[in-house]
Amino acid sequence: MDSEGRAAYATSASTPFALLPEPLRWEYLYAVQRRDLSGVAHLAAFDVRGTYQHLRRSGETTLVGAIAMHRKTTDRNLLGFLNECQRIIDEAHREWSGVDARDPRVIFLRDLELRKTSLRIGPNLKIDLRVIEHDWIFQTYDTWAKAGPRGPKELPDVAIAWKILDEVLAARGVSKRELGPSDMTAVVKEIRKRWPLEKTQTRRFSAIEKVMRFARLEKRLEDIWGDVPTGFAIDRSKHLPSGVKGRNSSNDDEAFRFVPQPIVDWVMDHLSLINRGDPYLTAEARALIYIHERCGRRTGETIGLEDDCISYDAQGAPYLMWTQGKPPYTDGKRLPIHQETHDVIREWQAIKRDKGVKSKWLFPSRRYSKADKTHTPYYLAVRLRELLKLITVHAPYDSPVVGSEGNLIHFDLSTIDPYSFRHAFAQRYADATDEAGRPTTPPDVLQELMGHMSFNTTMGYYQVTVKRRRKAVDALPARRLSVTGEIVDVDRERDAFGKVAVSLGHCSEPQNVAANGHFCALEHACESCPFFLVDPLERDGMAAKRLHLRVKFERASVIQSPQHILDHYAARIQDYTSIIDGIDGYIEGLPEDERKRILTALDDMADVRKRAGASRTIDLREFFRREDSDVA
Repeated sequence: MDSEGRAAYATSASTPFALLPEPLRWEYLYAVQRRDLSGVAHLAAFDVRGTYQHLRRSGETTLVGAIAMHRKTTDRNLLGFLNECQRIIDEAHREWSGVDARDPRVIFLRDLELRKTSLRIGPNLKIDLRVIEHDWIFQTYDTWAKAGPRGPKELPDVAIAWKILDEVLAARGVSKRELGPSDMTAVVKEIRKRWPLEKTQTRRFSAIEKVMRFARLEKRLEDIWGDVPTGFAIDRSKHLPSGVKGRNSSNDDEAFRFVPQPIVDWVMDHLSLINRGDPYLTAEARALIYIHERCGRRTGETIGLEDDCISYDAQGAPYLMWTQGKPPYTDGKRLPIHQETHDVIREWQAIKRDKGVKSKWLFPSRRYSKADKTHTPYYLAVRLRELLKLITVHAPYDSPVVGSEGNLIHFDLSTIDPYSFRHAFAQRYADATDEAGRPTTPPDVLQELMGHMSFNTTMGYYQVTVKRRRKAVDALPARRLSVTGEIVDVDRERDAFGKVAVSLGHCSEPQNVAANGHFCALEHACESCPFFLVDPLERDGMAAKRLHLRVKFERASVIQSPQHILDHYAARIQDYTSIIDGIDGYIEGLPEDERKRILTALDDMADVRKRAGASRTIDLREFFRREDSDVA
């Protein structure tokens, strides 16, 4: 008793678990302790004491197998507390006793062997197969699901397909031994009817096919599938998806899921439209989208960045440390990042420190009172969707842009999702060139940076680059210029004979051509070679190389190099100037419509190169300064 208030502590401040009968007292105490240690939500003392008082009055002696701890309520928060405590008690009892009284046709994902994933698998996430009428279909799915590591997204997807298969076969009333091609065709038609999207239909067909393939080879299912006719199967030549394209294919003239860099730039230039009311949340949303776009990781990989995610090389250049979001889930190859990206990460870390946020993660969730967890990938998708809505209202993008085929398209901003930034990032690396116009990122390096399992996936980005440049070239007459400014007409069908591709042009010197470009007499100083032919579209590349040589000339002058070295650089710079002047003179002499086409193509080519290596910076502390000025 409280000596001053003459009231029991149980009515005001404490919960006397010892007053409950055994084993109920230990079950309830264990559940409360486990829930408190999980840190997923605040533990309301009022709910703990109220449930204790209810249990004392109920006369129950155990909570094993109960529903919501024998307590009825309409309060959602209290009901969540009761259900979570009930789950903890039942789960502990199953582990202790070895007895599982749950319906075997309700499969809980946490009971299965799952592949590693960035998704959080909740204790109540389950697959309910009680609607399946045929026991052999349930046994097939159950055996497949428990046969090895499965994906948490794959399991419910496959269950949906097999539920449809069961439903169709039940309606047709055909026995297992009499199944044939017509029965599978009926299943296919039902899938086409229910899911109009082509992508969804493909997933459903694949789900049926892979489990069937497993079942016919699995010894534990020999008795079930031994008498199922082989004709009952997905026929890839007949059972094809016939649905409509999804949202990401809304641009009919786009053959590749490609996001033009001007669109990405437009979205990122309007990142300041994000205002979540709270300065911390506003800075978090801006930093999250910015880092995702700049680093090109998968959504889960960006969300899963650790707070200590930056390293440096011997020269002090910054790199991003990240973990692959797909098997084998190892550390990804260190990713070089711009200094501006490094500064934004450091600024965001400083903001977290100022707000007293301590976490292992770069973007920790504040939903949990004790547990240190990241946001879900969905959080990033929601923040991006909010930004796109603001852009659509306040700054719509109405101009056409160059698509993946080099054609002009009107891009639909609503098709952008977090993964779009990953595509754009890879495309920037594929487009990037050095001062000589050579690609700076070999395909095998880009494959490693992106974590692509298939080399073909990586090469898709280089194919886009080639298509866009070819489109610009095909719109113009096939002509090249020599170093003397002489115009050389080109037969495109025979262009590959007698020439070899070199930086920014072609070489026609016989011995070098015979050696496939490995026997250059001038050590690849092409601008000074009489056998060098350059396309007018390479003007910006020639100008970039001239600028590079001018920088080298200045450095050589500063360190007082011998005069013959300076004369060498000066002569090469003059050769580049002569070629550029020749290109300019050629373009000026073209008919007006042809001149406009080549100038447009030159702008497009220069824009691709410029955007590929461009950096970007943002101001994360804008709202904090605004809040301080409002207070003042």
